[in-house]
Amino acid sequence: MNQLINLNIGKLLISGFQILKEVGIESYKLDCQLLLSKILKKDKLFIMLNRDFKVEKEEAEEYFKLVNLRKNKMPIKYILGECEFMGLNFNVKEGVLIPRPDTEILVQYSLKDIEENNYKHICDVCCGSGIIGISVGKLTEDTLVDCFDIMDTPLEVTKKNILFHKLEERVKVYKSDLLKYAIENCRKYDMIISNPPYIKENIIETLMDDVKNYEPHVALSGGEDGLNFYRKIIEESKLLLNKNGSIAFEIGYDQGEEVMTLLKNNDFYNIECIKDLAGLDRVVKGRYGL
Repeated sequence: MNQLINLNIGKLLISGFQILKEVGIESYKLDCQLLLSKILKKDKLFIMLNRDFKVEKEEAEEYFKLVNLRKNKMPIKYILGECEFMGLNFNVKEGVLIPRPDTEILVQYSLKDIEENNYKHICDVCCGSGIIGISVGKLTEDTLVDCFDIMDTPLEVTKKNILFHKLEERVKVYKSDLLKYAIENCRKYDMIISNPPYIKENIIETLMDDVKNYEPHVALSGGEDGLNFYRKIIEESKLLLNKNGSIAFEIGYDQGEEVMTLLKNNDFYNIECIKDLAGLDRVVKGRYGL
């Protein structure tokens, strides 16, 4: 433990850089800065500008514990316990999918539909950490949002995020196998939004270690063809959508045509596929109930 005496930010960063760089983590510099920020309760700018700042032995020990978690490929967002999405902060932990920038495309176009059609009653199914439903609640003034998930950890994290954003009056979370709770309780929605599991089962083993070893399998696998959840949600949504209601999905880059066909075969109309900033298919949406 002698090496943990007379340490400062600069020395700790250099040691952390070496540990993470050796195992091929490309973001080793940023990750170490963020981990030390968490331990010292200082922002990243402070960490970057105060390399001579003295660090206590106990703080150094905690920092190296976190560095070792990252060395073992635990996602940095899980270690930090938080993630930014749509310019908002959200709590995350193992057991929920880590929010991706791609999903912001889904939320942005959903918000556009909500505003243009004056939608009030919104549903976020397969809510995970609640980022979609909570972002909608936060970025609109008078929507009422129901969030659904079947697993306990997402329900816990979503509830925590609802309280964090002070939305408990307008955003609720319920345990449900997809839309079963809503059907049993005769709910009706103007819009159903979902980022369901959509990765083909045989692809999961090829994903990065950060993803396949830590993120919940149940939130990744869409079955053999990746479309299981789209089929079920589309079928159930027909019992819940108000006249001229909308559905919007995040999709895999190669699933646009298939999900559009599923909607068409279920009597949805005004179906369109939206590309992300990389030019890849990312969102499919449609209307129901003329």
